[in-house]
Amino acid sequence: MEDGRITKVLLKTRSGEFDLESIHSLNLRELGISDLGCISECASLERLNLARNDISKLTKLAGLNNLTQLNLSANRIVSLEGLQALDSLQHLNLVGNLIGSIDSLRCLTGLDKLKTLRLCDRTHDLSNPVCMNRNYRTDMISMFPNLEWLDGEKLIGRGSEVFQLCQKIEEALEARQESESLSHLPKPSKWVPDEYWEPSNKFEESILSDASEELEALLMSCKYTVNKSEDTLNTLKESSKS
Repeated sequence: MEDGRITKVLLKTRSGEFDLESIHSLNLRELGISDLGCISECASLERLNLARNDISKLTKLAGLNNLTQLNLSANRIVSLEGLQALDSLQHLNLVGNLIGSIDSLRCLTGLDKLKTLRLCDRTHDLSNPVCMNRNYRTDMISMFPNLEWLDGEKLIGRGSEVFQLCQKIEEALEARQESESLSHLPKPSKWVPDEYWEPSNKFEESILSDASEELEALLMSCKYTVNKSEDTLNTLKESSKS
């Protein structure tokens, strides 16, 4: 790779394919990439992992019409210009970038097949400035009414009611803590589902490993939430008695 630029040699070496148009899956994680170079020549590419690089411009992705999964986590992305052309895109990971406003995401609203969008990952402490906006979640749901998963939370379909219930419980506990001046107590963490899309070195070989790791993280998060909720309720009971 020359000066952080993706080359044909790099693509062939990483994929094991001689013909760029025969490449269906690519893992280019942590290679110091700053220029996407000739990536658009991989016309059949379906899964692409560009996590933990130095990428800021995405316009060269525009020709990847068959791309369904794209991981751009932990880069230097401010503008999403170029992604609006990815008509087949279903899963997009943007955590750990520099996206600062809701307006920056409007170019994605035309992606009718987009099901999963991640901008914030509290488990791995990765986020974007836009996630700090007070109305972030409400604005995102309004902008992407057909989105099934947002930041690991199930929005529609089977299981969404459970996440909504957990959110209401969390909000109620936080409000109760504030009203009782129990600010010293730690706030319960959100329930992160087994749906965080983070491909490892080889997409095909990592499915079971990723699922196992995310299931473990989900169980730990659930256990933490239950324990903290019980502690909070017990504290509130004791304070009400006094």
